[in-house]
Amino acid sequence: MKTHELASHLELLVKLLRSLPNADLDESFASELQSSYDRMARAATKERGRSQQPLPPGLEAKLAGKSPAEIEQILSSEDEAFTTAQLSELADRLGIPASRRQSKVALINLITRHFEARQMHSMIGNARSDET
Repeated sequence: MKTHELASHLELLVKLLRSLPNADLDESFASELQSSYDRMARAATKERGRSQQPLPPGLEAKLAGKSPAEIEQILSSEDEAFTTAQLSELADRLGIPASRRQSKVALINLITRHFEARQMHSMIGNARSDET
């Protein structure tokens, strides 16, 4: 266990103790306190784990050169295992309006369609410049 992780656990314990009435600790109360602390610690660790996973560097550039089917495959692959929060962050970076309540599949679809539209726009722009 790292020092910052221990400090986080101790802060949770302090919050828990302060929320209880000022009374003597007997053995049954101590076991109940331990189980409450364990639940709080698991929830805090789970939440920290989700928010601390950054997106891989250069992901936008990697996706820009791919076909829509390849983009969808990359984002939904088990190897990368993108979370909904990561996909939402990617959508924000790309300027795609997305709701925090959207599912993982919906976010993958939005991002895929965004890159597909960019490719189509580029192809149309190139065709117009060739005509002039």
